[in-house]
Amino acid sequence: MESAGRQNRMKSVRIPYPWLSMLGAVSLAAWQFALGHREFLEFGEFRLDALPAFMFDGDNWPLAAAGLVVLLALDGWLYLRGKTKYREQLAQIQQQLGELFESRRELGTRARTYSDHVDKLKMFVSERLLETIELDEKFLHFKNIASEVRHNGVISYDKAQTALKRAMAACDDRDSLRQYREAADSLVYLWDLLDLSTTDNIALHVANQIYDCEEHYFQTLLEHDAGPAPYQPTFMMSHALRRALLPITENPDALGLNGDWPARGDYEDDKFGIQLRSDSEMLGNENHMVLLIENLLNNALFYAQQKAQGNRFAKVAIVLGQSEGEVELRIYNRGPHINDDEKDKIYQLGFSSRRIREHHGKGLGLYFVNEITRGFEGNIDFDNIDNYEGFFVLSVKLANGQVHKDQFEIVNHNGKPLCQFGEAEAEKRHEWAYDSPIVSIEASRHANRKPQLISALRAGEDSTHFDLANPPMARWMLEVHNRRRSSRLVFAPLDVRGVEFVLRLPSARSRLDNERQAEDNSRHD
Repeated sequence: MESAGRQNRMKSVRIPYPWLSMLGAVSLAAWQFALGHREFLEFGEFRLDALPAFMFDGDNWPLAAAGLVVLLALDGWLYLRGKTKYREQLAQIQQQLGELFESRRELGTRARTYSDHVDKLKMFVSERLLETIELDEKFLHFKNIASEVRHNGVISYDKAQTALKRAMAACDDRDSLRQYREAADSLVYLWDLLDLSTTDNIALHVANQIYDCEEHYFQTLLEHDAGPAPYQPTFMMSHALRRALLPITENPDALGLNGDWPARGDYEDDKFGIQLRSDSEMLGNENHMVLLIENLLNNALFYAQQKAQGNRFAKVAIVLGQSEGEVELRIYNRGPHINDDEKDKIYQLGFSSRRIREHHGKGLGLYFVNEITRGFEGNIDFDNIDNYEGFFVLSVKLANGQVHKDQFEIVNHNGKPLCQFGEAEAEKRHEWAYDSPIVSIEASRHANRKPQLISALRAGEDSTHFDLANPPMARWMLEVHNRRRSSRLVFAPLDVRGVEFVLRLPSARSRLDNERQAEDNSRHD
């Protein structure tokens, strides 16, 4: 653009023709000819006597010659100046031509590069399109198979259910009765899965069942003498969670799955840490909620089993409670953070973050979770969990009465939490040695916060203690090695980077309150 502008502004340079010297030479030659051949110049009535006399004075030729030399010098100077400007303009034109050819070469290179990028983009788009088409075909094929199985399995389902009901009615053994009941529940669960797989709109299908349950539930509350509902319209959220956990736990007794959970309690094993803060009655089909929770737990277990995550103490943390009148279920796992460009895609059909990170995923789990959540008129979100950074305070009381207080900083280095003591090099864990057994320890993440107390430490006993603020997501660990006359204390910050999915759903009570509030508002209006 700049070269083209200079070309448009540039004026062509001309080398002047030596008109002055040429005319002077011709005039001098004519004058000399006239001096020598006057008779040739007299014709008709024209006479040379009419011209001034100095023109025929032969002594003036040096002056004429001098004038001619001046004209020659002037023409020569004009020629040289024009030639210099011409060369400068020629050099500029050559430079512009060089820049033009260079820009053309750059444009050609860019064109070839962009052409390669376009080809790669076309290949990428075609591959994604083929994958999408293949996924749609598989999903349609799956729906067709499920629809055919459901259509042809109605008779078999009825026969199996009838046989199980007769077996339960005639069974006196408690264990056998429990097995029959579990088989009947599993059969109904399978039938509900087939219903979901054959519907065109999962969220609408779930919502329609909730509306039917809502009608029976409200009618039962308003009319105490109403007859029994054709089906159970409500279920307990803790029961759905327990059903989702049973198939994937190795030790159900440690998690209290074989009994009735209280409204509050904490349970944990090697894989799970469960906190029950409250329970709620829900409207709808319990099997849909079981499927939702199962998919969230399977996603969490996948990342919990990856050795690359590094924290051998990390567990799948589950918290069931209430928040602002809604049921709140939190499920934490040690999976990689979800980027901003993925947060709107993880619930799409066929999208899998495992595939991006060279894992195998079908992209169905979170899709079902989102669709069922929409059907329950709830919402699902996630929080990327980061490691703690800041000052930490330890106060250690020894058996001899001494109290040792240490303050240090926990810093993140390449995502890993490390202990930082002043200017010393940060370390993964820090060790203290004392000349007396440890009696108690007070640990606090801030000097002005109430510390966590670890007491009843005895001489000669070793013990390990985790962060009590959130045991399933413990951010630090203490190892106490007590001897009879000495002790050793090890502190290690734990890497808890991960993702916590937060599910919020309206309970049956909140739906009833909202309905009553809507009726009151309509009456006032």
